[in-house]
Amino acid sequence: MGYPIAMKNEKRITACTLDCPDTCSLAVSCREDGSLSFTGNPDHPFTRGFICPKTARFCERLTHPDRITQPLVREGANYWPVSWDDAFRLIAKRIDRLRSRPESILHVRGYGYRGVLADASKWFFGKLGASTTCGSPCDSAGMAAFEEDFGALAQNDIHDLGNAARIVNWGRDLSRSSVHLAAIVRNARKGGAKVLSISPGGDGNADFSDHMVRIRPGTDRFLAAALCMGLADAGVADEVADRCANFEEFRGLLAGLDLGELLGACDVAPEDYARLLRWYAADGPTATLVGWGLQRYLNGGENVRFIDAVATLSGNMGISGGGSYYGHSSGRNFIKWAARDVAPAPRALPVHDIGRAIIEADPPIEMIWVDGVNLINQLPAGDVTAEAFGRCGFVVAVEAFFTDTALRADLILPCALMAEREDVVGSSLHDWVNWSAKVLDPPGEARCDWDILAELGSRLAEPIIMPDREEALRTALDSPALHATPEELRAAGFLKASWPQVAFEGMCFAHPDGLCRLPDVLSPEPDAHAKYPCRLLTLVSRRAIHSQIPVDEDPEALEAFVSPANPCVVGLDTSVPVYAATPRGRVAVRVRFDETIHPSAVIVRRGGWMRHGRSLNPIIAPMETDRGGGTAYYSQCVRLEN
Repeated sequence: MGYPIAMKNEKRITACTLDCPDTCSLAVSCREDGSLSFTGNPDHPFTRGFICPKTARFCERLTHPDRITQPLVREGANYWPVSWDDAFRLIAKRIDRLRSRPESILHVRGYGYRGVLADASKWFFGKLGASTTCGSPCDSAGMAAFEEDFGALAQNDIHDLGNAARIVNWGRDLSRSSVHLAAIVRNARKGGAKVLSISPGGDGNADFSDHMVRIRPGTDRFLAAALCMGLADAGVADEVADRCANFEEFRGLLAGLDLGELLGACDVAPEDYARLLRWYAADGPTATLVGWGLQRYLNGGENVRFIDAVATLSGNMGISGGGSYYGHSSGRNFIKWAARDVAPAPRALPVHDIGRAIIEADPPIEMIWVDGVNLINQLPAGDVTAEAFGRCGFVVAVEAFFTDTALRADLILPCALMAEREDVVGSSLHDWVNWSAKVLDPPGEARCDWDILAELGSRLAEPIIMPDREEALRTALDSPALHATPEELRAAGFLKASWPQVAFEGMCFAHPDGLCRLPDVLSPEPDAHAKYPCRLLTLVSRRAIHSQIPVDEDPEALEAFVSPANPCVVGLDTSVPVYAATPRGRVAVRVRFDETIHPSAVIVRRGGWMRHGRSLNPIIAPMETDRGGGTAYYSQCVRLEN
């Protein structure tokens, strides 16, 4: 691995482009032995000199011996090196043959690495007229809920949490997700704020909280509806009710509910409910953190909507120290250059059930290009997606490792990773825009996506010429929130976008009439499956982002964390092999007991590789959330068995 600059004993500033809200500014240095070191940039106002363990170890990923460093073509069960020239010839030949029916080409783009220039493949395949995907495996149900409620996805400046008297952490694992949000919450407590965390348990939130409330998985809307009932009974201020377009209709919905039934549905003790109600009704602002897990249920968007309703009816929206925090778009600070002069895709296949959608596509999918995502491993029914890839005539994966997805490709193109490519990144948590500088060369023949697509486009019979890279950056940065140039951002390293400190100040929301919308229905929870009584929660890991784990670091077996009171452990023999089983199959696990976990939950940390039997996604059925085209992973019923 070479370095474009002399780095030993000095630091170069870049930025993290992983799929994480913190979007840290990084200091990269080269030690005397030639190894790399990633640390937080101490001069960055948000990063403040510290980063998570996942990013701190990313240098090991860059230099890992298993990394793919040259184009590879599959012949039977094996992969063989091929020159870039031959690789481009193979791809161009296939695209030229399909050019008259470009909808038969499917482009799948994920966020394994993010940035303004990382959208190059969106532009390229958009110009080609290829099919694309819709929905998401992550936060789209919650995003759709916020837009439905308030007209836009927005939140107070994250540091405004320091002005809260109380913080209700509704579902975020502060010990494993955003290290900077955890630090902000910790500092708010030091400043006098009280913190109450709500979750099915099994997290590290006790260290960040004054009170813990355990809830049945997926039933957050019932607790939130109960709180709305209590707030309505106590009397909602006229100035709050007047800012709700459908307040009377919502009050009618609440009138038909029974408090005991709501608390029974979510399995929350009356004393915990009473404490929460006091928190939201008390003087002084209460801020609400909305987690990125409670939307991964069939009624996930509804869960978020009722939590938003609690924040609204309690008078905590549009004020400093209050607000409902879900995040904002990491791209909101940029002009979407990749969408310019690009016609809408002829069709979009749903992400949550992508394998079946490919198999059933008419006209059929004859070529797949996938970049930035290990979708066979990370999406439900990965076995079906693997079958779909096998049926497709030609699959190209832009990848750095032999992931479960790459191993179903006919051609693997080695790509540059973070710190090996130049880009600009925004955050879904804070308002700083960071320059992600190239500080080292990619190994071997690996190339950045932009260069790959530029070369490929020039080789087509009808060439697709990539825009000027600098002009794309200039366009993206000339947004109302920035009005910056690439030169200014490169010189500074980071710039702060201009957004209000308080979102929806004065309860003036982003709908055309300025009013918010309260939920109009409370959906019942699906009945428990007689043979599979628990919910399978594949939660965030502390050690890696999703499946970005070298295969040699995977544990021997997945660990399943359950309560000793879980009905699945009755008669279970943990001295012999144990399996997590669903109607789609079963995967070996090692049982670990944790009394903090709700008895109806089985918790497994995500990230293991499917081909080694360490991913549960193959046994998760494709299910779609109630809005936003999200993936309802956590509505999967499961049991433990020998």
